[in-house]
Formats: sequence, structure tokens, C-alpha cells
Amino acid sequence: MAVPRSAARLPHPAPPLDEGRRLYESGSWTSALEAFERADSSAPLPGRDLMLTAFSAYLLGREERSIDLLGRAFREFLDAHDGAAAARAAFWLSFAHDTRGDLARAEAWGLRLAGIVDEHGLSAERALLLSGLGHRSLASPDPAETRRALGLSREATAIARRVRDTDAEVFSRLGAGWALLRLGSTSEGLAELDEAMATVTSGEVQTPIVNGVAYCSVISASLLADDVARARDWTSAATDWCERHQDLVPFRGQCLVHRSVVKMLDGDWQGALEEAISASQRVRPADAGLASYQLGELHRLSGRFTEAEGAYRLANAAGRRPEPGLMLLRLAEGRTDAAAVSARRLYSELTRRAEREEFLPAYVEVMAAAGASEAAHAGAAELAELADQARQSGAALSGMPRARALTAEGTACCAAGEAAVAVRSLRDASLAWHDLGMPYLEARARATLGRCYAALGDDEAAALEVEAARATFARLGAAPDLEALPKGTARAEHATSSATPLTEREVEVVRLVTAGLTNRAIAKELVLSEKTVARHLANIYAKLGIASRAAATAYAYDHGLV
Repeated sequence: MAVPRSAARLPHPAPPLDEGRRLYESGSWTSALEAFERADSSAPLPGRDLMLTAFSAYLLGREERSIDLLGRAFREFLDAHDGAAAARAAFWLSFAHDTRGDLARAEAWGLRLAGIVDEHGLSAERALLLSGLGHRSLASPDPAETRRALGLSREATAIARRVRDTDAEVFSRLGAGWALLRLGSTSEGLAELDEAMATVTSGEVQTPIVNGVAYCSVISASLLADDVARARDWTSAATDWCERHQDLVPFRGQCLVHRSVVKMLDGDWQGALEEAISASQRVRPADAGLASYQLGELHRLSGRFTEAEGAYRLANAAGRRPEPGLMLLRLAEGRTDAAAVSARRLYSELTRRAEREEFLPAYVEVMAAAGASEAAHAGAAELAELADQARQSGAALSGMPRARALTAEGTACCAAGEAAVAVRSLRDASLAWHDLGMPYLEARARATLGRCYAALGDDEAAALEVEAARATFARLGAAPDLEALPKGTARAEHATSSATPLTEREVEVVRLVTAGLTNRAIAKELVLSEKTVARHLANIYAKLGIASRAAATAYAYDHGLV
């Protein structure tokens, strides 16, 4: 039988192995893994293709499968007397076990790597070995180990650059950057991290896993260094990378926590909550405490105190200290004495600089509320000293240390009755937070500034600051802060007296939206279907001429509905 011409022109499908390689290079790791596994079922894959299959499995979150494949590749390379390839397989086995928290096996494979490097006199693979040793030294709080990590990482970088091994160079520069940050050389450390990211963003990295590690590492380091602008930039880049690879799993959880923190600082609390919830579902067990604590912060700021308490407890169970968030929760609940007890304990207990930078602003707030003005002033003075140190190290380029110190000084002075002194610091603080693009912290400073103006008898200036703070708190959904603001401004009285076009049921829906409930939760509360709740919201938006839950929240507060 003759073959039709059209059929004769059809291309033959590529063999599964060739298809797997092509899909891997294009970043389609789910399809690549399927193609590799089809090829492997027909004939055992060679070692180098087993490595690509293992990387695909790892990127999809199938860690056990990845480790099995790396083990097969390692044995294949040993049988072929390919020491360099066997060393690389041993490195990735050590890496995979380390990221799972299986430190004993990670150490065992690290020793295997060292043995192969020494036995074969390998140069390029020595860079990976030194980089891994530097990473382990960073796990120690001992400054001597941090200095050792810096030396190992720099030696690894020199080798990697000489042999043009971009994977090893990125890993070693990340290690050097973190070591420098811990040693107080902030500018130098961030520069080292920027060098690593230049290699990543230029597409020079050989293994996609390295990209994920680098993004998470540099965002975390930027937040640690109070460089939120840098964290925003790298978070955006990481988000773009993740969205190009929707099936990516290992780095999404931790990156989602970072993205949640950045969105919270930027004033996108709903987006931050969504990221934190996603992170809590996808994060590795070792990072569960970070996700739970971030959820606790968002719940506390929005006034969902029961949910915040539960999240802080989960964070504590996962190994993340629940303070200062839990301490501030007690203050928001009106349990000032309990908050003060925790604050005094932690003031003596926390010794690391990063811990104190996070804790001291909350300490000043609690001590000021408790009437302990001397303690509040001491905390503010320490923050000023830390800000000066940050300026000298180059970290103050972000402005956050200065903004924190100014806020603390103004808060302490205001609580001590030194309103005239406080207003200078608080005005500068509000401007600093504004320049940093952090609306909640700006509004907090302006609310305190308003109280100081009122104490000085300048009611008009006080009303302006309070109303500016009120608008921001309403937009964000910061219910506790709104409740704490002075009542009875002319604008609020006028708004409350005006009639609302909403029905009684629509007012109920708006109140629950203001409390931060989702459509599903509102439906459960009012015994309605989600579709009915959505219809009510559509009617509310149409009547009020608005388009978001944040706008509905602002309307509710402006018109006295809550």
C-alpha cells in the first residue's frame, strides 16, 4: 500500500532521552522528568542523564526520588572511573541531605567528596568542597567559625573563577557574603552577594537549583541588613523566575515568606496574607516557624488576636521564638503587665545584634505603655547607637535603622511627657518611613505625633496627623490601631451622621470584611452561600463606587459602621 505524501512528511517523534534533555534545558521539568523516566524504563540512563533526571525531580519537590537518582549516578561514575563526575554527584547528595535537615548523611557525603577530590587531585571540584565546608562553618554561632567560613569561601571563589565553574562561584560568593554580614562588614557582604546574583541573572549558572538557592539567600540577607529596597528588587526577580516555572517546589515556601514580609512592609497586607498562607502550606519543616510567625504578625496587626496567638504558638513549636510579636499581642489585648514582664526578660536574654534590632522597637513601645520611661529611653538610646554603627558599616543606606531609632526616641519622649522634644523625632521618623515606602510604620509615627501635638495644645495639627494615620490604618485594615486613635474628630462625626445606602445585611458583610474575614468565612458566619456573599459584595462595591475590600474597610471606619 502506498504511503500518502502528507504522512511521509510527518517528522518522527524524538526519542524520550533526547526529548528529556530538550525539556530540561527549556525549564519544563515535569515533562522532562516524565521523558527521562520513559527512557530509563527502556534502557538504564547513563550517569550524566541520571543527574539531569535527579535535578528535575529535586526541582519538583521529589527529594527522595532525586536522592535515589543521584546515588545511581554516583555509582555509575565510579564504575566508569570518572572521578570528577563522581565528586559532583557526591556534592549534590550532600546538598540534598543538608536541605532536608539530615546533617549526618550530608556530612558523610561531604567526606566522600573530600576523599575523591584528594584521591584524584581535582581542582574544579575542590571549589565545591571548600564552598560546602564554608557553609557548614556558617552554621556555627562562633565568630571564629564565621571567619573560617569567609576564608574557605574566598578560596573557593578564586578556584571557581579560574576554572569557570559558575555553580561553585555562586555558592562560594553567597557564603562569603553571609560571613561578611555576620562579621559586621555589611557593604562588603552585600557587594559579594551582588556579584553572585550578577552570575545568576545573566544566565551563566549551570544548574537551576543554584538559581533558587541564590534568590532565597540574597532576599533573606537583604532583609537582615535592613535593605528593603534591595529585598524588593530581588523579590521581584525571584517572583518572575518562579512564575516562569510554575511546577517549581523547593524554593517557593521560603521565598513566599520573604515575599510576604516585603508586601507587609509595602502596605499590601492582603497580598502578604495570601503569600504567608501559601508559604505555610509549602514551606519545608525547617522553615515552618518563619511562616507561622509571619502569619501571627499579619493576624495581630489586623486585630485577629485568636488566630495570631495560635500562629505564634505554632512558630514557637517549630523553633522560632514567638517574640516580639507575642509580646506586642499582649499589649494590644490590654495585658500591659504581661507584655512588660516578657519585655524585661528578653532585654537581658537577647544578646545578638540582629535579635536586638528586631526586639528593641517593641521593647520601647511596651515600656512606654507601662510607664517605665527610663527603660524606654534606654532602649531608644541603644537603637540610636545601633543606627550609628549601621551607618558606619554601610547598612544605613536603606534608612531603616535611623527611622527605627527616631521612632523609638519620639515614643519614649512622648510617653515621658516631653512632647516638645518628641515632635522633632516623630516628624523626622514619619518622613523617613514615607521615603522608605512603609505606610504602616509612617502612620504609627504620625499617630503618636498627633498625640504630642494635642499635648502641646495644637489641636489642628493633631487632627491633621490623626486623620492621616486613620486613612492609612483603614486602608490597611489595621483594626487595633484604628481603635486606639482619638475619637470624635470633625470628619469622623460628620461621616458617622451621614446615612449609608447599604442594607442591614450589606452592613453586616462590610463589618466582617473589615474584620479580615474571607468570603468563605463570612458565608459561614452569616449562614449564607459563598455565591450570595459575592453578590452582596458586588452590590456594595456598586453602591459605594469602590472596587476593593480595602476601600470597603476604609468606608466602614469613615462612616462609623464599626
